[in-house]
Amino acid sequence: MSSDAKKASQSRKGAKERRQREVLFSQRRDRKSSSSTATEAQSIQKSLLRTQGLLKNELQRVSHLGSAIEEDGKVLESTMDDHKSLNTRNAQRALTALERAQRQEQRVLMLSICFFFLVAFY
Repeated sequence: MSSDAKKASQSRKGAKERRQREVLFSQRRDRKSSSSTATEAQSIQKSLLRTQGLLKNELQRVSHLGSAIEEDGKVLESTMDDHKSLNTRNAQRALTALERAQRQEQRVLMLSICFFFLVAFY
């Protein structure tokens, strides 16, 4: 899209927004002249009460989220502590020692079989 087309598109959007604003503000003026101040004050009060209720609900939701995040953090910390307590280095050393013992036993078994056949053939 060329820069001229972009500018034309933006100017159309700007003109449309200006027309919408003019219509909106002209309706407000007409409404003010036709409605009483008491009715307008009641509608504003109702709107503020609805807003207050929405804000209370949102505040409760956020506080519940905060407590949920704290609980999840505690669970993660306890899991990390459990993981650290497993002491994987000692387990790895024990596994390596078992593998060495198994290889040693295989060598002894092979030498025993060879010795048996040497004695049997002699």
